[in-house]
Order: sequence, then C-alpha cells, then structure tokens
Amino acid sequence: MAERKYPRQAWVLMPSFKPAEVTLKKPYGSFCGSEDWDLTEKGKPYHKDSLYLSKSAAIAAGREQVEQQRADIAKRQEKMNKRIAALDKAEKDAS
Repeated sequence: MAERKYPRQAWVLMPSFKPAEVTLKKPYGSFCGSEDWDLTEKGKPYHKDSLYLSKSAAIAAGREQVEQQRADIAKRQEKMNKRIAALDKAEKDAS
C-alpha cells in the first residue's frame, strides 16, 4: 500500500452530487485498524473509494452512480409492471 502524504487535496461528491474539494489532514483509524479512511480538516471521515484526484474524475464517478441508479429504477419499474399485469389478469378472470 502506498503511503499517503498529508495535508492533501481531494474531490468528493456531496449527497446532492455536487463535487467539492476537501483538504485531507490525516488518516482516520477505526477500532478495526483499517487505513482506508482519511479525515478532513473539518473532521469528516471519507473512505478512499469516495475520494477523487480531480473534479472531472468526481463528476465521471457521479455520472456512473446515476446510471446505476437509473438501471435499478428501470428494473423496479419492470417488476411493478408485471405485478400490475398480474392484478389486471386476476381482476379480468374474476369478472
């Protein structure tokens, strides 16, 4: 594992998917001894998988997450349509 130097700048996606630049000041250790987290100067921990080297990398990752969410919604919609069809058929058979 490559040693990370501090302080350093990184980009993260906020819950609103807006990219934001943060300053990481030190590694964030937990009770299990994982070194996968960094702590910002404001005290917020971020996992290494949610940190990006550039704003464009953060935006690309956000677009990928949105596409995954879109595919999940499409799959759920398909299941709902099948359930509606089953209910419509049952209703038709009951008549």
